Amino acid sequence: MELALAAAVVALAAALLLVRSHPSPPPSPYCRGGPPLAGVYHVDRLHVRKRCAVASGVVTRVKFEQFDGDVHIDLQTANGKLVVEIIPQDRSLVAIPDTGARVTVVGPLADDLQHGWPEIHPAWWISSGRIVPASTAELTRVESLLGDKEAR
Repeated sequence: MELALAAAVVALAAALLLVRSHPSPPPSPYCRGGPPLAGVYHVDRLHVRKRCAVASGVVTRVKFEQFDGDVHIDLQTANGKLVVEIIPQDRSLVAIPDTGARVTVVGPLADDLQHGWPEIHPAWWISSGRIVPASTAELTRVESLLGDKEAR
């Protein structure tokens, strides 16, 4: 009897380990591995809340930033405003939507501590739009900014 009870406890423990060893699948096939903020300039201002998130809404504004080459997208979601940013290194892969478009976006969900708003930054995928690759000057600029940060 004791042997049967011991075997049952061992079997239960093994089953629990197997169940816990399988992480849940990512929320989207567009989630990336590696550091979620790779390629983002000035990461100190961001606090990652979720490594990979999916959000949907209507685009209310699209702005090409001169300083770091990011494309800022204001997205009105069911939960309020969400800022979405496409970094220059991803502009040949991630579509830039038009104002008024209803889109779904995928990327790390972070709080911008400097500005006080939530962001998907960098956007790893956007469901519709057009590809507008970064210029050589924009890529050189962001590489310089990232290099300056790494040197500090």
